[in-house]
Amino acid sequence: MVKVNFRTSDFRRQVAGAGDLILKNRYFEENPFLTDDGAALLARPGMRRLKHLGSGPIRGIHSEAGAFNGDLFVASGAEMYRMDSNLNATSIYTNLYNPEKGFVNMAITAAIGTTPEYLFFADGRNLYVYVENGYANGALTGSIADNDVICIDTMYYQVTSSPLDEGNPAGTSSNPWRVALGTVPTDAFENLYNAVNGTGVPGTDYSTDLEKNLFVRATNYSANLMHVRAVEAGAVGNAIVTTTTGTGNSWTNGDRLTGGGEPYVQQVFMPDDVGVTDVAVVSSFVIVIPTQTDGYQGKFYWIDPGEIFVDPLNFATAESSPDGVYGVEVLGDQFWLPGESTTEVWYPTGDAETPMRRLQGVVLDRGSWQNTAQAVHESMVIVDADGGVFLVRGGTPQRVSTPDIEEEIRNAISLQQGYLY
Repeated sequence: MVKVNFRTSDFRRQVAGAGDLILKNRYFEENPFLTDDGAALLARPGMRRLKHLGSGPIRGIHSEAGAFNGDLFVASGAEMYRMDSNLNATSIYTNLYNPEKGFVNMAITAAIGTTPEYLFFADGRNLYVYVENGYANGALTGSIADNDVICIDTMYYQVTSSPLDEGNPAGTSSNPWRVALGTVPTDAFENLYNAVNGTGVPGTDYSTDLEKNLFVRATNYSANLMHVRAVEAGAVGNAIVTTTTGTGNSWTNGDRLTGGGEPYVQQVFMPDDVGVTDVAVVSSFVIVIPTQTDGYQGKFYWIDPGEIFVDPLNFATAESSPDGVYGVEVLGDQFWLPGESTTEVWYPTGDAETPMRRLQGVVLDRGSWQNTAQAVHESMVIVDADGGVFLVRGGTPQRVSTPDIEEEIRNAISLQQGYLY
């Protein structure tokens, strides 16, 4: 019997007229018991259904066992789809950024108690969250004037330039909490945001004895806008009252929050409106990689378990090198941050004071080509800027590519640079 060796990659010989050996829809797996070669090629048939989903190109796919019934989420062109096990696809969002360029990265968090499961997805500019059993939400827009009274649920807030503790405020309609008007339009919305969430500085931003709203959370603000949502998911939040006495501002949702109990996609607002390139989940934290512009080089944010907004204070910066972070890959209870010239390893500590910390002594002096790092079981595969493919296990990189494959990758990198930029 003639012995035929398994191939781990495509093979091309430029002389003797030999035909190309193409490794198609299969992947190489170590298996010391199956063959003399100690390896197997496992078939993975192409996903034909995705060829006809949306306008294309397919920019990302993701699913998570135990969440959203195991359904597959697919980004095609400018649309995001949810596909069930019967291959029935439903469009859930239609305005993804830049469909010609780049990946749409996704991460799913499981349900935690009464907190529903979330799909986070980043299209290279914006970060979004999809909720099947949505939160009731609304927005206060316009300008806030001195002595305007705003009601959210059963809490009353009076925006004022007068002393914040005058008359012993209690949050009632006759004696509302006092919120500092400030000197510029953003101040009033920022102080109201802090009053609703119980953040900021008591006695400076709002009444000293103010208590945070237990049924509503403010999710972001600007000079003329504040978004809020119910704390509890589902239709129950649609009964939450929202009113204002101001003539220069109004609630876009009317006198009640709306949308509770319905599937919806909501933008997750970032500090300074910075873009987002990648997301991942580790130990129920959502790791968010912002666009690596000036001031954000090496920085990443995290979203606390069960939350769907980014606290501007929840960030850290890669320490070993000032190079930018290209993405995030999760291995067990650690997450890896491949950069242009180095790769760092971080982990959640469980410590409220320092939630994230770098794993000391594990820094790879090898970066990756953007969007090529992939976690595979307990290992990570990265492609460097020279086309070399490395398998990282236990912090040690091992070259697994061959010269012919590296040349193909270098050619692809050159084509991508010319096409994308």
